[in-house]
Amino acid sequence: MLKKHTLLTAALLAGAAVAHAQAVNNVTEVVTSFGGFWQSSATAKNPVKPNNSHDLLAFSLNGVRYSTGVDDALLGTNNLTFTPAQFKALPVLALSGNVGGNTKVGLGELYDNVSNGASSPAPANDIPFYLRDGRNGLNLGTGAANVPSGTLDFSISEVVATSLGDGTPDILVTQIADPAGSQDQYQFLDANNQVIGNTVTVTFTSINPVGNWTADFYEASQRPMSLTAGFRNTDRDLRLWAADLSAFGITNGNVGSIRKFRVLLSGNSDLAFVAYNAQTATFSNPPLPVQLTSFGGQATATYSELTWNTAQEVNSEAFEVEASADGRTFRPVGRVVAAGNSTQARRYTYRHATTQAGPRYYRLRQVDRDGTSAYSSVVTLTAKRTAGTATVTAAPNPFHEKLELFVSSPGAVPASATVTLTTLAGRTVYTHDFSRRLSQSAVLELPGLSALPAGLYLARVVLDGKVTVLKVEKK
Repeated sequence: MLKKHTLLTAALLAGAAVAHAQAVNNVTEVVTSFGGFWQSSATAKNPVKPNNSHDLLAFSLNGVRYSTGVDDALLGTNNLTFTPAQFKALPVLALSGNVGGNTKVGLGELYDNVSNGASSPAPANDIPFYLRDGRNGLNLGTGAANVPSGTLDFSISEVVATSLGDGTPDILVTQIADPAGSQDQYQFLDANNQVIGNTVTVTFTSINPVGNWTADFYEASQRPMSLTAGFRNTDRDLRLWAADLSAFGITNGNVGSIRKFRVLLSGNSDLAFVAYNAQTATFSNPPLPVQLTSFGGQATATYSELTWNTAQEVNSEAFEVEASADGRTFRPVGRVVAAGNSTQARRYTYRHATTQAGPRYYRLRQVDRDGTSAYSSVVTLTAKRTAGTATVTAAPNPFHEKLELFVSSPGAVPASATVTLTTLAGRTVYTHDFSRRLSQSAVLELPGLSALPAGLYLARVVLDGKVTVLKVEKK
């Protein structure tokens, strides 16, 4: 929520045992990728406030620093000691609750490349994406405030019994705005959806922040999203808590019955992600075919150039490119074959031929080899205003000592202009850049041509990349 706190308590639901308080811990330090390397703690806050995407590399609790597996090499390069671990965000693909007027998409203030203001077009309105983006899904620079109340269920195929009571955290939750008194609940369920052990209830009211970030909070109930003055370029605290399986009352006697992990959202949660220890549990929800790290593009008057990057791919078959004129109804316009299986960063491009005016909406349908699929966030592209059809005429023609070219631009004034004069055989006799002399009706003067032999020449005029060739005669 945009007003909150942090107290960790393991609650007693009907018939459930009370969780052990010592098994739930306040995270006291974080290390992220912001600016290449960013470290901040509850006792020594970094004065630098992240204002863009940055992935969680490590966190500390009870005096022990745990890596997340995102970039252990970078931690070593910066001489940090740590216990290697592997954390991943829960694969949120959809929300069960309805987005209301209080729900915001929180993004680093420069995520949209606009300082102290809203971008045009606005960032994609896709809360599930922002809860699982970044490497391992651990981007601390994106998220949602006042996530709609509802239930998120995640199937579990295995929990490693030897992880019980090992002191290594198994669940990691973020809080990226202003804590409130409402409580989120986390629980493990059996095949009949009965709670195993305890339900852990969390209210963010007393955890000390480990740092601050600067964010824009876009209105998620609108499409496209809007950004009002009170929610732009605003500082918020970063808080995290972690819990061992023992906090949930998981024992050797009941661990084998676990089939599901459930998150009960209060409606006031401010999440960047909810993560789990991948060395403790195996979640059997269908994985995304790819881990998409970016998706964007540029629009011109005649086409849209789309680009996207992946950090890894698992059994991915293809990317189906879908387009829409209104942001609601999409249709397939292209297909790009995927790498299949890859642990290396890959870059893809697709050019969609279109002359559509106004906003153009695109999304990717990421298709797996077994037929399952998932959608990317929606990107909005708008073609920049072009110079229109500029006309070029030569006068006088034939010419004697100088040639004048008259450029008329009915639309925007061209940004660049070059003129090259050649013989019919292709030999250049004159060239000049006239970019600084352009106007709505410009006269481009080519002086000093009296020494040219009489005959026919070609004047090649290039305006913003568009070429006009005139045949002129020297007397």
